[in-house]
Amino acid sequence: MITQKLDKILIVDDEPAIGQTLKEFLDCQGYSSSMASSGSAALDILENDKSFTLVLLDIKMPGISGVTVLKHLKDRGSDVAVIMMSGHGSEALAVECMKDGAEDYISKPFSFEDLLQRLERTRAHRWERIEKRRLQQEKEDFILMLSHDMKNPLTAVIGSIDIIREGCLGSVNEEQGDYLQSAIDSCNEVVLMIDNLLDIKKFEAGKIKMTIHSYNAHELISKASNQFARPARHDGIEFSEDLEPVKTEIAVDKNSFTRVLGNLLGNALKFTPVGGKISVSCRSISGGDMLALKIPAYVQVPPDFLKCDRFVKVVVSDTGNGIPENELESIFDRYTQFARKTGRELGGAGLGLAYCKLAIESFHGMIWAECKMGHGSEFIILLPAININRNGSV
Repeated sequence: MITQKLDKILIVDDEPAIGQTLKEFLDCQGYSSSMASSGSAALDILENDKSFTLVLLDIKMPGISGVTVLKHLKDRGSDVAVIMMSGHGSEALAVECMKDGAEDYISKPFSFEDLLQRLERTRAHRWERIEKRRLQQEKEDFILMLSHDMKNPLTAVIGSIDIIREGCLGSVNEEQGDYLQSAIDSCNEVVLMIDNLLDIKKFEAGKIKMTIHSYNAHELISKASNQFARPARHDGIEFSEDLEPVKTEIAVDKNSFTRVLGNLLGNALKFTPVGGKISVSCRSISGGDMLALKIPAYVQVPPDFLKCDRFVKVVVSDTGNGIPENELESIFDRYTQFARKTGRELGGAGLGLAYCKLAIESFHGMIWAECKMGHGSEFIILLPAININRNGSV
């Protein structure tokens, strides 16, 4: 005799004889079952009792159909698994229900042996899905916890090393200063990866806070570039700026845009060999000049973007090995790393470009990469230009 209750099942069918037969059979098999004679009754039961794990749901019923019940459950984010019960001629509709989230379907009249097999399979799938979601949540929580716990001590390490580098605790020669600066740069790179990860999570959760103002594009670019000019020269790489005389304004979050440039310049520094070149350029282009740009098909154009009169085009280019053409579409995905090798790359988590894409899109702009293997890469940012009146107002 079976005494263990396997699962709590709700049988939803407007034919009492079918519902009662199923209930008696399932109760004998150790399941705990209840009945509902309509879709509305089923929704009321499931709303008030969260202990049901599985629903046997008739597709066609008067009033609220099984299809509608299924959609309501999925819209609520319910964990309950659903097996549709279809009469003859409704198989195609049952298949559509599976596309909408049902685990399985069974056609009437059905054998009890077949029903038990489908129940077992559905139970297994449900628990696998719940366990996968639980593990994913644990992973996300762990990453966020680890990120927060790592950032504070790293900031303290950077401060301590910087005090030594500045000679506050005794004289430091040039070679020692270079080593200490390298340690600071490495720590800052880890902090940047942590910041990228945390902000990507905020973007995905819709909790990122941006303070959008009009800024001079040249000033932002020059400030970011200056931070990379010294390490580039130290590594034997030529670093240059090419900013047009006409200054243009862009509407961005200052810190976020600076970090985007930092991510792009940091990657250029990693993948450019000794003796190579890195350059940053900024140009104002008209709406008509947009036609000459080779914007890849995979780049999403923001709404009303092409209606703008002028744009700001920022390009970060290097003379590294380039990126394979078949990887260009995926390099802005999370945890995607470059396949190009120079012997100088420092690794990374594959988060920098993912952050760049999310940030630039939040400014109603676009970003993409162009390259030829063996001839370097170009990362292009295109943003709407802000029109400034003579009195200085936007």
